[in-house]
Amino acid sequence: MVNSIVDIAQQLWTPAKHLHQQGISYHTYLTELSWLLFLKVAPILDDASNVPTHLSWDTLIQKSGQEQYEYYQEVIKELGQISDPHIAGIYAYARTSLEQPEQLAQLITTLTVVEVVPIDDLGEIYETLLEKCGLEDNNSLHVAPRSLVNLMVILTQPQAGELIQDPLAGTASFVVAANEYIQVMSDDFPEVSLIQRNLNNTPNLIAIEPDLVRQRLALMNCLLHHIEQKKHIPVRWGDSLLSNLQAWPLADVILSTLVFASSQDDELGKHDTSLALLQHVYQTLKPGGRATVALPDKVLKAAGPAEQVRSTLLDTCVLHTVLRLPRGIFYPRKISAHLLFFRKGKTAQEKTQTVWFYDLRSHFPTFGQYLRLTREHLLPFERIYGDDPLGQSPRHDEGEKGRWRCFSRDTLAKLGDRLDLCWLQDEQDAEDDNTEEVWEVLDETVEELEGLIDILRFSENSFPVNSDQFFND
Repeated sequence: MVNSIVDIAQQLWTPAKHLHQQGISYHTYLTELSWLLFLKVAPILDDASNVPTHLSWDTLIQKSGQEQYEYYQEVIKELGQISDPHIAGIYAYARTSLEQPEQLAQLITTLTVVEVVPIDDLGEIYETLLEKCGLEDNNSLHVAPRSLVNLMVILTQPQAGELIQDPLAGTASFVVAANEYIQVMSDDFPEVSLIQRNLNNTPNLIAIEPDLVRQRLALMNCLLHHIEQKKHIPVRWGDSLLSNLQAWPLADVILSTLVFASSQDDELGKHDTSLALLQHVYQTLKPGGRATVALPDKVLKAAGPAEQVRSTLLDTCVLHTVLRLPRGIFYPRKISAHLLFFRKGKTAQEKTQTVWFYDLRSHFPTFGQYLRLTREHLLPFERIYGDDPLGQSPRHDEGEKGRWRCFSRDTLAKLGDRLDLCWLQDEQDAEDDNTEEVWEVLDETVEELEGLIDILRFSENSFPVNSDQFFND
C-alpha cells in the first residue's frame, strides 16, 4: 500500500520530537532536514548542474561517523557561497546545530522514505511539515492555516502578468498558493510558473521576509513547488518597512498575513509592526489594485495612531469587505483576527462608501491544534462574497440576526472608524471565554501523550534495546 502524503510527512516528522528532547528545536530540525533534502533531490529537480560536483548526496551517504559529519558541514558552508541565488539563499550562513554524527545519520536514514515519493508530491509534503512545525514551535514560523490562505487567494483572484506582493512572506504560503491558483486558472500558458512570467522584464512577484530561518524555509518551499527564477529569488531576505517606498513598484495584488507581526501585548504600541505594514500595503497598491490582508483585532479597534491609519485606509481606498475570523485558528498563540478586502481607487474621489461585514466568530467553534479550520468552515462566506474580486457582486444585508451586514462610512466614522464590529452576542461567546483554559489543558495533555508515543515508537524502531535500558540511558 502506497503511503499517503500525510503518512510520509509524519514519518519525516517523528524524529523531530526525539531530537527535541536533545535540545534541537523543531524549526532547527526542519532546517537541517531541508538542507539534506535539497542535496538528495537536486538531481531530480534539475538543480544538480548548479551544485559543485564534489558536493553530493551520494558522497555524503558513502561516508559515516565523524567523517560524514565533517563532510556535511563542508557541504552546507560551500553551498551558501555558490553563484545560484536560490540555492545560496537556502544555505545562507548555514551552520549545523546537530552536535553528534549519530543525529546526522538519523536524519539521513529518515529521508529514505522520500525515495518512493513522486517529485510533484514533495511540495505538498513539505507544506505539511511546515504546518506541523508551526503547531509545535509556538507558530514562530508564521504559518497561517492553508484553508485561510487559499480563501484569500481564491477571492482576490491574482492573474498571470500581474505584479503580486507579500511584504511579510513567512514560509511563502501566498507565493505557493498564488502560483498554484494561476496555474489552474490560466488558459494561455498553464505550463509556465508564476515566477517565470515577466511583464516588461519586471518580476511579477515581490515577497520579503525579515527572518533568515523563515526565508530559508520559504525558498525551499518554493523550490519544491517548482517556483524558481534565475535573476530574482522568489522570497528575499529583508525588512519591508526599512526599504524605500519609492523603490517599490506599485502592486496589482497584495496578499499577506500580518497577524504575527504585532507584539503579544494587549496594548497597541505607537510603532506596532502590523499597523505599519498595513500602511505599507495601501501605499504600495497601484490605482485599481486589490489587497487582502489578515490583521489582529487590536489594530482594528485601538484609538490614536491606529484610528488614524484606519481612517486613511477608508479615505484613500475602497474597503468593501471585512471577515471576522473564528477564535483559535492562529494556534497556539490564539490571536483573534480579521480579514480586510480592499482596492485602491482609480481616482482620488473613489473611496469607501459602505463596508460589508461577515461574522464568522459568533455562534462558531473555537479552533485549536485538534480542531483545524477547513475549507468547509469558510464556504458560506466564500459563496456570499461573490465572484467579483473587487467585492461588487450583488449582496443582501441579513439584518441584526444574520452574519452578513452592511454599514455606511458615516456609521463607521461615529464609531471611531472601528472595523471590529460585532452585533451577534449570545451565551456561547461567554462560554468560549470560560472554556478556553480547559481546551488549553486538553491540548497540552494530548500533545504530551502523542509526544510519548512518538518517542516510544522511535526507540522501538531505532534502538534494539528494552524500554528499561532506553529510559535508564
